[in-house]
This record gives sequence, structure tokens and C-alpha cells, in this order.
Amino acid sequence: MKLKAIVLFLFTIFVLNPVFANQIQESIINVDMQAKKEVAPDTAVIRFFVENSGINLADLKAKNDKIVSSAISNIKASLVEGEEIKTIAFSVRNIYNYKDKIRVFQKYEVKNGFEVKLKDLSKISKIIKIAMDSDVKIVDGLTFSLDKPNDYCNDLIKQASLDAKKRASLTALALNAQLSNIKSIHPYCSVNNASSRPRFYTNSLSMKADSSVSESTYSETIEPGIITISANVNLVYYLK
Repeated sequence: MKLKAIVLFLFTIFVLNPVFANQIQESIINVDMQAKKEVAPDTAVIRFFVENSGINLADLKAKNDKIVSSAISNIKASLVEGEEIKTIAFSVRNIYNYKDKIRVFQKYEVKNGFEVKLKDLSKISKIIKIAMDSDVKIVDGLTFSLDKPNDYCNDLIKQASLDAKKRASLTALALNAQLSNIKSIHPYCSVNNASSRPRFYTNSLSMKADSSVSESTYSETIEPGIITISANVNLVYYLK
């Protein structure tokens, strides 16, 4: 009677927990594959800022607006289809000093920013010169990227997926097993837009007075570098 009770108990466990029984019998193969490609960037974004300070807020705003408006107008004349310019920032900051532990207002600092997107990377120095000649004194950064990174990602994910399937098939064959259905697939793609430059300031007024100043004066030798696109695929198959 005791033996019968034990058998009945074990049978009840497997009937009530079929998932547990299936998990014990499940065999899988897990494969990770990566596909990478290095390409030259096809897009550059230059960020410019205009900063002025003083005690008359209205005058400062008008001065900044005049400089930015002139720079944007001058730069637009050199842009072609697919290139653009847009404002990205405006801020007003109160500058204080302390006298006898009392905070005393000193001046306002007004900041305007805009950025230029270029498809023709050979025009970078030219655009910087136009901005500096328009009294824009700060180049905040220069970033290189791809205009359509997803096109590269899609191709690399496809390649990595096919490689993962081939690797899984070879592994299964070596073990005298066969692939069944796909249990899971996890694709991932990353684009390293690592080419960027720190901000630098230029005394555009003194340069502007010198008509002999060339585009190269406003920028060092610019090397766009290489962008790396990486696609990773994790593929899990059931085994027959």
C-alpha cells in the first residue's frame, strides 16, 4: 500500500507539472555571432555659440540675435540639398559676486547656439571661416557620423544571423544532432560616432581685420576618422 502511494504521488507531480517534465528533456544550442564594418563618415555637424555679457539684457539679446542672424544667412548661401542649419540653444545667466558675504549682481551672460549639418566634408573649414567672419567666436564641437546608419546595421545583422545559423548547424552536425525550431533570437547593432573635437575659441575680430587669413587659419587639419558599426546576434535553437 505504501509503494502504491509513492508511485501515485510521483505520477501526480508529472501530470500537474508537464512544463517541468519538458524542461528536463529540452536540448538547445546557443550561438553568438558578430559582424563588423568600418566606413568613412558621410556627415559632419558643427556646433557654434555666441556669448556676450553686460548689464543691459535687451542690448545683449539684440547683439547676439544680430550676430547669429548674419552668420546663419551667410552660411546658408554655401549649403546644398541635404545640408541644414538650425538653432539649438538660448540662455540667459545672472552673474553674481560676493561683497561682505552679500551676493551682488554683476552682469548678464547671454548665449545663443546653432549647428550646421554638412554632407560635403570638404567645406568644414569654409563654414567655420564664414562663421568667424560673422563674429561667431566659439566652435563648440565637430562631430562626424553616418546619415543612414540603419542601412549598415540591417546588412550586418543579416550577415551575423546567417553566420550564427551556419555555426549552429556545424556544431549540431559535429554532435550527431539536428537543429529544430528557433527558440529565440536577439539582434543588436551599435554605431560608434566617436569622431568629435573639443570646443575652441577664436579672436575673430583680429582675424577679420587681416584679409590674408585663409580657411586653414580657422581650423586645424581635420581628419574625420573611421566609424565602426557592430552587429551582434544571439541565436538559440532547439535540438531534435
